[in-house]
Amino acid sequence: MTSMGSIDVIVALAKVFIMILPGYILTKMNLINKTHTEGVSSIITYVTYPCLVIMAMQMSFSWEILNNCKYVVLIFIGVVIIAMIISKILTSVIHLPPTQTGIMAFMMVFGNTGFLGLPVLNGLFGKEAVFYGAICDSSFDVLMFSIGVTLIRQAAKGETKMGFGETIKGLINPCFIGSLLGLCLFIAGIKIPDILSGPMDAVGSATSPLAMMVVGSHLARINFKDMFKSKPSYLVCLLKLLVAPAAALVLVKLIIGGGTLFGTVIVMEAAMPCAMLSVILSEKYKADVEFATKGVMLTTILSLITIPIVAIALQHI
Repeated sequence: MTSMGSIDVIVALAKVFIMILPGYILTKMNLINKTHTEGVSSIITYVTYPCLVIMAMQMSFSWEILNNCKYVVLIFIGVVIIAMIISKILTSVIHLPPTQTGIMAFMMVFGNTGFLGLPVLNGLFGKEAVFYGAICDSSFDVLMFSIGVTLIRQAAKGETKMGFGETIKGLINPCFIGSLLGLCLFIAGIKIPDILSGPMDAVGSATSPLAMMVVGSHLARINFKDMFKSKPSYLVCLLKLLVAPAAALVLVKLIIGGGTLFGTVIVMEAAMPCAMLSVILSEKYKADVEFATKGVMLTTILSLITIPIVAIALQHI
């Protein structure tokens, strides 16, 4: 990894923190409150993120891309299974509440692969890595709004498992429908007309800043001392920033093999800090938003150290 790559990691993370500030400051000034952030979370869930996902999948169809998507899905279903097993063990060993088990599993698997991941990949490995990163990001969206939403809904209900009917019900959400629609358009080779794609692209681009302002608002309501004293949050950091990429690396070696840029990108995307959407979805489904916010913030801070470590390690494995 070059020094320019290291600088790019720092710059990408700095952008995350800067976009958190408006939500934090406005909440401290009592200009926005929990009701406002709930409304913004609904806008993200029902409008901006579906547009973002659909537009991200507006790529020219190729069997190579579709085949690579298959590998991403297989590998990250494996990571999901590993995350669920670890969360199950932790629930009994450290008495993690059921209201946090599903959120921990979600945060271990799903990271900030778009807004943070793509700039980092560009700085470390170049444009071809960004292309593969976009494939990963699109594939993650399908998993996030199917398996991921189920995990959050389990946590909201204080359950460690959910029945088939509830799982199917969890799939009927705008983000998953948007992911499915985007995938269908990609496979069919259908391009959205400019009169629609322009507005959809503009609306979708609002997702990251809105999501991070919501995180900032929740952060303003959290005692910083409590955040840094939260042992489960540090456990989330260990699982997301080190265990998840290690699990992804093992699965990449088994499924794809070593020495490929695509495999490297998958591992790097697994090493990104927790997805901002973990906070948005926790709020949407009335789960433990504070726990999700602490995990997002701590993993984002510590990823400044762990992302370069993972990148350097990949060059020697």
